Formats: sequence, structure tokens, C-alpha cells
Amino acid sequence: METKTKSSKLAIMLTALFIVSTLPLGSVNAAPQEESEFFYGVEYDWSSIDSDLTNFTGLDLPEIFTEVMGAADDAGLDLIIGQLMTGSSNVYVHHSEDISPQTINNYDGEQVSVWSRTTDVTLRHGGLIDGILNTDWSEQTFGMQPTSFDIDITSSSQSILSVDILYTEYLDDAYNLLGADMVFSMETQTSTNLDIDAVFKGDGEELPIDFNAGISFGYSITDSESQWRLESPDPIYVELSSGDEHYWDCEYSSHCGSVIGDYDGAVDYSFSVTGIPTEEFGFDSGEFDIEISDSLSQTEGEFEVDFNQEFDFYLGESMVVDLGDGNGLSTQVQTCENCPPGNPLMFVMMGYVLAGASESFADEVGESFSESLSEDLTEIFDVSSDDEDYYYEDDFWRYCDNGEMIPYYLFNDGYVHCSDGSDEVDLYAVLHSSTMYDDDLGYEALTLGYSTMIQESVLDMDYPGAPMYECLENGYSIEWFLINDGYESCPGGDDERNKELEDYYDFTCDDGTVIGLSLVNNDIDDCSGGEDEPQFEWMELTNWYCHEDEILLPLSEVNDGDIDCSDESDEPYIVNGVEYENFYCEEEGIYIFTSLVNDGNADCSEGEDESEYGDGETTMFECTESGGNMIYLSLVNNGEVGDCMYGEDEAYLSESEIDRTFTCPDGEVINWDQLNDYIGDCSDFSDEGAEHKYTINHNILSSDGNILHSESVDLCEADVCFDINNPSYYIISDYSPVMDYGTTNFCLITEIVNDKTSQVVATTQPECTDVYWGDVIDYSGLDADGMELEYYMQVDGSLWTTPYESDLETTITGPSGNVVYSNSEVVSNDYVWDQGEIEVTEEGEYCILITLTQDGKTTPYDTDSECVEASGEGIPSERLEAIAEAFMNSNIDQVLQSFGENLEDRLETIEPLEQFPYNDGLWAPMWSNQHAAIVGVGVYVMSDDGSHTLAGPDTVGYMDDAPAKMSIRYLTGVAASNAANSMESADELDEIVDVEQHDLDQITEELENAGFDTSDLVLPTQNTDQGSNSEESAEEAADDDGLLPFASPLSVLAVIALAGAIISSRKENE
Repeated sequence: METKTKSSKLAIMLTALFIVSTLPLGSVNAAPQEESEFFYGVEYDWSSIDSDLTNFTGLDLPEIFTEVMGAADDAGLDLIIGQLMTGSSNVYVHHSEDISPQTINNYDGEQVSVWSRTTDVTLRHGGLIDGILNTDWSEQTFGMQPTSFDIDITSSSQSILSVDILYTEYLDDAYNLLGADMVFSMETQTSTNLDIDAVFKGDGEELPIDFNAGISFGYSITDSESQWRLESPDPIYVELSSGDEHYWDCEYSSHCGSVIGDYDGAVDYSFSVTGIPTEEFGFDSGEFDIEISDSLSQTEGEFEVDFNQEFDFYLGESMVVDLGDGNGLSTQVQTCENCPPGNPLMFVMMGYVLAGASESFADEVGESFSESLSEDLTEIFDVSSDDEDYYYEDDFWRYCDNGEMIPYYLFNDGYVHCSDGSDEVDLYAVLHSSTMYDDDLGYEALTLGYSTMIQESVLDMDYPGAPMYECLENGYSIEWFLINDGYESCPGGDDERNKELEDYYDFTCDDGTVIGLSLVNNDIDDCSGGEDEPQFEWMELTNWYCHEDEILLPLSEVNDGDIDCSDESDEPYIVNGVEYENFYCEEEGIYIFTSLVNDGNADCSEGEDESEYGDGETTMFECTESGGNMIYLSLVNNGEVGDCMYGEDEAYLSESEIDRTFTCPDGEVINWDQLNDYIGDCSDFSDEGAEHKYTINHNILSSDGNILHSESVDLCEADVCFDINNPSYYIISDYSPVMDYGTTNFCLITEIVNDKTSQVVATTQPECTDVYWGDVIDYSGLDADGMELEYYMQVDGSLWTTPYESDLETTITGPSGNVVYSNSEVVSNDYVWDQGEIEVTEEGEYCILITLTQDGKTTPYDTDSECVEASGEGIPSERLEAIAEAFMNSNIDQVLQSFGENLEDRLETIEPLEQFPYNDGLWAPMWSNQHAAIVGVGVYVMSDDGSHTLAGPDTVGYMDDAPAKMSIRYLTGVAASNAANSMESADELDEIVDVEQHDLDQITEELENAGFDTSDLVLPTQNTDQGSNSEESAEEAADDDGLLPFASPLSVLAVIALAGAIISSRKENE
């Protein structure tokens, strides 16, 4: 038998593989020749959820409820719980193509020819859930009144969701996507009602409670029509159908355009609470009863959302399925591992429509909705809006020049918040106060400081870069901060030299002036006639040496027919009619005939046999210590030793006793050692490397305009200033005003002066602030709990080491002005605190007043006060306290503990299936290369007996008789089309759900079958009204109510998968 089973499995696998291998996967690259059409859909009846869970997990929910109730009964507690859930989730997809010639406007507004394909999605979901919890318990001790409760809780919930999507894609003849249109409508409605009917008894008292709470929400985006056009045709479907993986990126590219559309939106809510026993807490009966509702709507709203999306397509296992399209042929598909159960781009566009319409709708009605809800709550709870009004008071807001308002703390914070930029001023400076110990005064004195912020636009900054110093040798430049840093950065070390240098050798000018040799040949005329610099004139540059005469002749006189050298060497040497070679070519190292010199032809390779003319030096330098020979002046100070034998042509410098100086731009002369000494000796601080310098002048004034203190701050690039590149700073001044305890008003005027031009470039209006000095009331308060007052306060006197003490007075007065508490203390450099409780008998307003008065003064400099209302409201009634005490004295806690232990014991006997029915599973959105689309979806499972279709189309290689089934119904073809047509017009709960099946008597029958007494059972009131619309955002509504197709059935699969994981884990542990 085992061999046959394996053989049959093998045969199925081979058959499937054969069929798959003979069907070409293909790809799309042109418009289809024939139109295709297919339907598929999923339906789920939620009344089957109990049986589905039992099939997969072995867990029987009614059995679990029975065990819970049994555990309560064993503990002496009557408990009945029950639930009835009825619902239906239905999703239908219709895909069709229209290959007839059509025309649309592309992204640029040009008409283009296209063909189209449409996906029509119909989703309807509705559900009703009713639950009950009845419990009672009673205890009576001999001679005592009974203690008991009898609680009946019923709840009812209803929800409905309808979504209609008509998604049309436009493609060109090369199967490139040009864009899409979408017609979209969504409505969701939910409502919940909770009733609590209870009676509590104890100590002869009885407290009945009849509580009800109801809430409903509704939200809709309807009649939405939107359009999406790509900037250029996109071959997404061609590329996706030609491989198993494709990354489509529209997130960072600019060719994806935007989604533009319109919509109608509506939202409403209602909320009610009644039956809170407020009279038992000292309030009026019904004081906390609540009933609020509102509805808002918008028609012809508009939105536009940029299309930014990326998608990674992964195609997996190949399958052959029957789409039920009526052609009798199978279709080869591949599972798309990360695809939604429909056209991926449709889902993306739907998300943008929901997001765009919802955000636009919220912007339109959000403020009205919020104000309406706030007014309702304020009216119900009698909440004063004084605290909120703070945010609309003048001292919280600052006005921009264009009339806009921003919170005060955004003013001049370094960022522009006003659209006209007026919140950021050129110069902003305010006073701050702090304390510092003053050695002269012997106490901690008040000191004022400044916070200043300057806009860069005020400063004339051309940003030339840091100033540089040019070394005396080689023209080498270094950064200014390297001067006098203790390290020689210039080749000659002059950046660290503080003494002038003097020359060892001198040079005498023609007029008798003596200068140092270092000034010769330095490109500067230091002699009045310029004879310290080489002179040049036009002349013959080539010459001939007469050895016998030891003179130089111009080369032009060689071979000119005239004998100029006494040895006749300047003319051709001819003996017996034969000329001898007499002119030497340096490069070749050979002699040539003298007759070839100055013949107009260069016979030496370097041309030295021909005369050359140019600028020639006429100035000479006498080597006085080397025998008086002469050299050209241009050879002096050329860095080469040897032109004069003893080197007297090169300057030699040594330090003198004369201080080296630096001349400031304004002509002031300072010593070199004052550079970079962190003191600005030049008026513009250029000696410290400053390229720009400004002076900030701060003037502190009294409230009547008298100048009390002036102080300046330097701003530049050097370390000696505040950084000009970050012109914001806080400094503490050296001004300590003499003042009594309390508040004094000081003003500040600040100006900026450009030290280069001496012009004032910015100034402020007087910025005035109140400065406080003295002991501080840290906190204080007065609370009322019924007729009991609690007061507390703390004064901080530890911060002020001053010669003054403070008198602290604390007083609490009652409604008639009577003093119920008073206390006096002296504050002297320490903390003082006081707190306590006071029982009062008179209802009304009680106020606490705390004052601080400087010793020797009569007027308080600091006060704090607060008033509260003492009332009997909120105090539990004697009946409530008697019942509560009776329960505290009963054994209800032991009953509940026993219930918990019993429940733990009973639930240990409930076990899920020992073996999960399946080894593996596959969620399979089906991609067809033939259609370049998602053509269906399937859920497949694998067991020891083979592979099975749990939900999905007929699939080759997968059996339909799954060992453990689910009540998910998968439809294709005509059946899906008919179901979609019948459901399309359904917009009421009773059109989606068979409400006749929702018979609450089923709860009674189930309980009676389980052996429970239902004679006193209280059931929820049968109600199938649909409630109203919701405030939820569309995305939230989609998640909550299962907008995404198959989301609701998948939640069942998730529970099944969890059970499978539990079983697997237990096996591993065993």
C-alpha cells in the first residue's frame, strides 16, 4: 500500500511537470491580438469560523466557554457567557481588455493612441457580533445581611464596508504603460452598544445600576475619479513578463508624474453614556450622562499626490490553473511572492487616492470637526477654556510684518517662520540676569548679561580667507596664526624673529649712500640712481677671447678681414694655402675653420659661430676681498657661492639690537612681539590676524531712559574677539545694579559699528525686561478633596547670600473671609516649606495667599495665590461605602482566586491537535505572463498525502480534497461574475449578511445543550440598524474593516498558522 501511495504521488508530480514544461511561459512585447477576460472572487461566511478553527487546531470555542463557566460554578460563582457572530466577506475581481483604438491625453497633454485593460473590484463586508455575560454571587453569614451582586452585560456590534474600484490602464502598441484612471468609492460604518444591568447588595443596602454606552462612526470617500499619467512610457509589464525578478523604481525617479483626482467625503460620529450612578458620589443624578454627535461632508473636493513608489517583483513556482474563462484551456502562471492579490499598480494607485482624498478632506473639515467636538465636551463637562485661551493671548503671539502670527519663542530663533522673513531681524539683543559672588560686597550680587544674535547680512563680509604673512625669503607665505607660535615656519625663521637684521657687507651707491648688501639685486631701487640693481642695454652678446692680449672682442669682429688680436687668431689661419681649424664648437667638442665664423650659417649645432644680439648687462660688481676682479651685478645675492672667491657677493645677515616692528593699516607702529599675543594692539586687530572687525556697543538704561552702564564687545575673525562667522553670543557684564528685592525694569540698546568705516550699521530699539532679585516662591498650591483641604508651599532662599532677610506669610481664608490657617516665618539663606491638611465644614471657595516681604519694607515683593472649591460632591454615599465595606469583609476574593485555579485546571485538559494537518503552505497571487497580470490567488497546503488546494482555482498537481478544510469559497468564471453582479448593488447590512441567521436564541440553545440554566438569561436587543459614518481615516478604516481583499479570511489562516506553530513546538519539546 505504501508503494502504491508513493507511485501515485510520483505520477501526479510527473504529469504536472510534463504539462508545465510543454506550456511556454512567454512574454508580452506588443498589444494582444485578442481580448481576454476573466473573473475570480473569494467569499467567506463568518458563522463558520468556529468549525474552521476546530478543523485546523482541534480547539472547540464552545467547549472552552463551557469550561470557563464550569470553573466559575465550582467556585460558587454563577457565570454564563455566550457570543454569536454572523458575517460575510466578499471580494470579486473582473479583468477585461479593450484592444480597439482609443485616444487619451498623455502627461504633456498630447493625444496619443492606446488600448486599455480594466480591473473591476467589488468588495462587500458586513458583520454582527452579540455577546452576553451574566454572573451572580451571594454570601450570607448567620445574623448578617446578605452580600451579593447580580450583573447582566450585553454587547452588540455591527460593521459594514463597501468598496468599488474601476481601474483602467492605458498601454501603447509596444505594451508600454502610459498611465491609468480610477473610479473609486468606499463607505465604512461601525457601531457598538454596551448595556450593564446590575444590582449590588451589602449591609442591608442595595445599589441598582442601569448603564448604557453607545458609539458609532462612519466615514466615506465616494464618487472619486482620478487620473495618473507617466511622463514617459514605462515598459514595466514587458520587463516583468520576461524574467523572474524585476525592480520597478518610481520612488526616486522623476518620470512617474502624480495622481490628480476629485472626491466626495463625509464623516460623522455619535457617542452616548447614561446610567452612571453619579448621585452615589455626591453629584446630581445624570450629571455625567453624555450624548454628542456631529456630521460633516464635502463635495467636489480635489487632491494631487506625487507618485513615488518602488516595487520588487519576485516570481516563484510555476503552476497550471483553470481560470474558468470558458475557453477550456489551462493557463500557466507563476506565484508572485510579494504581490497583492490583484494588479499591484492598482493597489498602489488606490493607496494614493485614499491618502490624497483623506488628507484633503481632513484639511477641509478637520478644524470644524475639532471645534465641534471640543464645544460638545466643554458643554458636557463644564470645562473652562481659560487655559486654552493662553495660546491666543497677545503675549504668546508675535505678529509678522505681513500680519501673520507666530509663537513668541520662534521669533529670532535663527530660522525664518514668517513668509516675509520679518521674524528674523538684523540685530537682536536681550538682557539676562544672573548672580555672582562679589568679593567687595561680601554677598552674591545680581549681575546683568546680554544675549545677542546678528544676521550675517548686516556684516560687510567678502570672505577673503584668513590673512597670510609673506616670508622675507623666497616669497613663501604662511598663515597668520603661525607668527610667534614658537616654531619657525618661514625658511629664514623671520616669523619668529623680534629683532631687526643687519648686513655684514655694505654697498656704496654712486652718491655715497651706504646700504646693506642684502638690498642689492632685490628688484627694489634702494640707491637713488638705482645702481644697486642690474642694468641692461641692447648689445652683442657673443665675444672672442684674444689669448695673447687677454682681451675679449665682439664675435662680429672675427673673420671680418681686419686683424684685431696681436696673434691674428681672430682671422682665418692659412699656411701654404691650407687653412687650419681654429674655432671650437662647445657642444660637439670639435674645431671648425675660422672662415666659417660669421658667414651667416650656423656651423656649430648651438650656433655659437654666429654673432648674437640682445639685452646685455652693463653693471658690474667688484670682488674687493678676492683680488678686485669684476662680476656682473646680477650675480650678487643669487644664492650661489663662488662668483667672488671669498663669497663677498652674497649677503650675510645677523640680528641687531633694534626691535623689529609692524605697521598697522592706520599707520600705528607696534613691536613684532605684539603680533598674536591675544591683545588687539592695532585698532582693527590686524596684528591678531583679523580681516574684519566690528564693535558691538551695549547700553543698559533705566526705565526712564538714563544710561546705567555701557560695555563694548569686539567681533572679528581672530581669537581675541567673538567669532564673526558665528555672530551670536551670551556674555555676563561687570554691571551689578544696587536694588531692593523684587522686580526692576531695565532696558537695553545695542549698536554695531564697522571699525573700518566707523559707521553704525545696525541698532536696536530699546528691549526692556523685568529683572527679579530676591527669595523665590518655588511652588505653592491648595487642593480640595471633598471637605478636606491640602496646602503646600516651598520658598527657596538658598540662592541669595545677601544682607537682606524676608518675612514669609501664609494665609488660608474661607468663603466668608474667615482665616482657617495662618503662619509666619523668616527666610534667611535657606529653604522654607510648609504643608498640611485642614478639615472644613463650610462649602464654598477657599484661597491661599503667600507673601514675601523684604525685611524693613511693608510691601510684598513676591506673592502667590490659589483658590479651590470645597464641596460635598464626589464623596461616596453612605450606601456605597456600606456596600463596599460589606464586599471587603466577604470572601469574594477567595471565590475569585478559586475560580482562577479551577479554570487553570480545566483548561489543561483542552489540547489542540497533536499533529497539525499540514506540513507546509503557500500563499500564491498568480502572475500570468500571457496576460501580464495577476489572474487569481490561491492558498495551497502540503500534507503527508500530497499537495492540496485550500482555496483557489483548479490547479494541476494539487488535490481538492484537503484533509482539513476551510469555509473559504473561491469562484471563477461565470460563478464569480454572477456573484459580483448580485453583490454590486448591496449597500445595506441585510443585503450583505443573512441577518435571519443571526438568531440570538441560538445562544440560549447552545447554553441549554451544555446543561446551563437559562431561565434568567438576558440577551441583547435584536438590532440590525447600520449605525452611521465614521471619523476614521480611510487607511485606518481599511485596516480595521478588511478593505484589502482577502484580509479577513487571512486572519483565520493566521490563527491556524499559530496553532500549527504551537503543535510543532510541543513536538520539538517532546
